[in-house]
Parts: sequence; structure tokens; C-alpha cells
Amino acid sequence: MSEAASTQQFPCSFAQQRLWFLEQLEGPGAAYNVRLAVRLRGALDAGLMQQALDALVARHEALRTTLQQREGVLLQVVADALQLPLELVDMEGQGELALRREVGRLSRHVFDLAEGPLLRAWLLRAAADDHVLLLLSHHVISDAWSSGLLFRDLMASYRALRDGGEPQLPELPVQYADYAAWQREWLQGEVLEQQLAWWRKTLEGAPPLLELPTDRPRPALQGYRGDRWTHILPAALVGELHALCRREGCTPFMTLLAVFAVLLARHAGQEDLVIGTPIAGRRRTELEAVVGFFANTLALRVDLSGNPGFDALLARVRRGALAAYAHQDLPFEKLVEALRPARSLSHAPIFQVMFILQNTPWEAGAVPGLVVEPAETDAIGSAKFDLTLSATEFAGELWLGFEYNSDLFAADSIRHLAAHFERLLRAAIADPATAIDELAVPDAGEADGGSAVQGAVRPLDPGLGVHHLVLAQVAQRPDACAIVCGTQRWSYAELDDWSAALAARLQALGAAPGSVVGIALERSPQMLGAVLG
Repeated sequence: MSEAASTQQFPCSFAQQRLWFLEQLEGPGAAYNVRLAVRLRGALDAGLMQQALDALVARHEALRTTLQQREGVLLQVVADALQLPLELVDMEGQGELALRREVGRLSRHVFDLAEGPLLRAWLLRAAADDHVLLLLSHHVISDAWSSGLLFRDLMASYRALRDGGEPQLPELPVQYADYAAWQREWLQGEVLEQQLAWWRKTLEGAPPLLELPTDRPRPALQGYRGDRWTHILPAALVGELHALCRREGCTPFMTLLAVFAVLLARHAGQEDLVIGTPIAGRRRTELEAVVGFFANTLALRVDLSGNPGFDALLARVRRGALAAYAHQDLPFEKLVEALRPARSLSHAPIFQVMFILQNTPWEAGAVPGLVVEPAETDAIGSAKFDLTLSATEFAGELWLGFEYNSDLFAADSIRHLAAHFERLLRAAIADPATAIDELAVPDAGEADGGSAVQGAVRPLDPGLGVHHLVLAQVAQRPDACAIVCGTQRWSYAELDDWSAALAARLQALGAAPGSVVGIALERSPQMLGAVLG
């Protein structure tokens, strides 16, 4: 990969082009903001932190980049220099709740892709020796890996300045614009077709929608209002997770993804799932230290059919993930173009649920005299998908962030999901050979054999019978799971068909409205169908 010509205009990457198009379609918003919020406890010099920020902006061209249309062509426009202020916010004496809310409010800043800057930086002062550093960027110039790089480079420069020196980070061999030019040159012809062929085969026949039960009906037009719930797994459990990974020859990502798949299958009643996950997209070593939007999205298909043991499911997940990694170079936007899935304005194409394992290098930001830790913050208030689970390991614990679409789910439902995830993980660790349908015996808050998402209890119209409620579900989401009984799963449509056929048979035998018909059946889907029939 060679440096692009010395000009301030460069072609966009495929990923940048997709996000720009989405913003034109949906309007500006905060859904694609990338946030890094860090608590810094100890003596801090704001003036030196500003100088470190200046060095950071000078080092990475992406931080000086905007996206502009010129003569009908979308381009990256890189400024030679940019003065980016470290904005100081005095929160002293206002308490933790106010501090957390202010970080959340600032995180909802709406960027202008054409005007920029596409990076903002704030230093919130809770006390003389207690600050929150907030770095906020738009996804078109950054990604989760980049957030770690920004933090590492910023703190390295601050450390050098505090020690009386100058920032001396090694020169970058390439910048993001060089990568974008290389990507467009390389990803075509036979290379593109080989990648496309594998993904077409892998996703052939995949379900277009994960039918998680929701607290509210899915709107006809997908909204991006969201919220977040954090559930922390204790260090002892995380240690057991790593031990399981060593025994099974897999990574924490694979194990947590398998648990997440069991959770989703249990609640949605589906055995064939597609779960999105980002991948760093930096297979070339010269890209590892460069800030930019390199991350690609993989659509991982998980097969839970046959009620396998958790260890067998984990082996399936491992094989599927490794195969997907080998075909990670196809941009997700190219995959969507090629597959041309039936588009719906009510949900994202291909997958609606995402899993992320974050690897923010907190230790790389270590400065003598400063204690560094992730800051507790309010949610940005948006969600790109129905549900995203982000796992971040810190100080031995595992922080699980459940970002959810609040048009669909209530907070109580997500808290219930988070607790259920932990129970499934504990059960899988305790006995990996357990069949997935038997993992984590439901507690009193769950339905027998698998639970629906548990939302707030709402009063029902006393004039409605159970059959009216079931018929409403048949009309709204006929393919959603209505009954789980062992390995049997019936959709609402199947339940309605069976009960209607039984009713017709009873009428043929002389039964009429108001007739009393006895039922002598074991607990089963057929028993419920008979009640409705």
C-alpha cells in the first residue's frame, strides 16, 4: 500500500459512502456517534491535555476530514490543520447523577459531515483531582479500535508533556485516505466475486427477521430512539469464562456469542439466527495504528437446530466465526447490494441484533499519579439495531452493555434479558455438555420451557378473551414463536391453523357454539390448540 497523491481530496471508502447515504436518507442524528468516556482520578493539567489533543489531531488525518459532494462525487476533504478546543465543563459539587447526565447530553451532539469537525473533546471537572474525559467522533472517521488508539496516543503525548518533553509518537506509514484508495483499487473483479460467492452460500435461506417478542408493536418506519442498560459480571465468573475457553479451545468472543445465541433463541423461538458483529478490518500491519473507519460488519449465522449440547454449539459457532473471518474483506454494504434482501422500512436488512466484544486498551493510557477507568454515563439515546450487546472487560470484570431500541422494548424487559444472559452463562460453564434447551432452568419470572421478553404488566381489556389476543398476534406477526414445549416450537400461524382445523372437525361432529367439549391431553402445544379451538 503506497501513499496517495499529496492532495486534500480523496475518494471515500465503501463504508463512509454507506453512512453518508444513510444520513441523507434519514437525516442527521446521533445514532452513529462513537464515544469514549474515561474517568481520570488524580492531578490533571488541562493546558497540557490541550497540547496533547493538538498533537493527536496533527497525527491523524481522519480527525481533520469531512465528507463533501463535489461535482456529484463524494470525497474525503482533509484540512491541512485544525484547531480543536478541549472544551472545559465545570461540574464540581453537582453530584454523580448530574455528571453522568451531562456526559450523556454532550454525547448526543449532531455532527455536520460536510462542515465538521467530526471530533469533539470535553473535559468535565468533578473536583480538582477528578475529571471525565469525553472524546466523541462520527463513525465516518472512527470506530471502536480507533477510540482505543485515540486514548493511547493522547495519553502518551500528555505523559511526555507532563515529564517536560515533547510528544514523540512514531510516524504513520499511511493514513486513512490511502486505505480508501487502495480498497477501491483492490476490491473488484475475481477478489470481489470470491468473497461474494461465499457469503451468498452462507446466508442462503436465512430468516430475514429475528422475531424477538417486543413490549410495543414494531413501527412501520424504523426509529432509532434507544437506551442502554449495563450489567456487570463479577471477576470470579469472568475467570471461569476464560477457563472454559481454554478447555474448549475457543475465544471469549465465541463463547459469549454462543450464550447470546441461546438467549435469543430461547426468547424468539428460532433455531436459525443471524447476528451482526463488527471486525477491526485491519489485516495489514501498517493500518494497526491508523485512526479511521476500518471496521467491517460480519453477518454470523448460528445454527441451534437439534438441541445440541452447549459444547457442541460452541464448536459450531467457532467454525462459523473462523470461516467468516477468512471472508471478512467484503464490505457489508457490498453484501447488502449483492443479496438484495426484501427491504422493509421497519427493520434493518440481514440482521437486527448485534454482538460486540470491546478491547479498549485502558492500561495503554496509564500515567503515574492518574487512575484511569471507564466512566459511567447516560445512554446516547439512540440505537442502530433492535438490540446490541457490547461486552467490555475491565479490572477483571465484564461490563455488558445492552443497547436497545426503546420504540420496541421497555427497560424492565432488557434488565430481565441481562439477568437471563448471566444465568445461561453460569449454566454453560457449570456443565458445557448440557443440551441448550435445558440450560438455566427458568425461574419464577420466566415461562416454562422458555420465556418471552418480560415487560411491564399492562391491564387487559376485560372484554377480550384469550382467543382474541392470540388472533391479534396471528395478524401482527404470524411467524413469531407462540409456544415452546421441549424441542417443539409452534408459530402463531401454526397454532391458529391447528385450532381452526380442530374447530372445523368438532363442528362436523355436531358441536355448536356454547357446546361443552372435554379435553383429556397432556401439557402440549396440541392442548393449547384444543383450548383455542
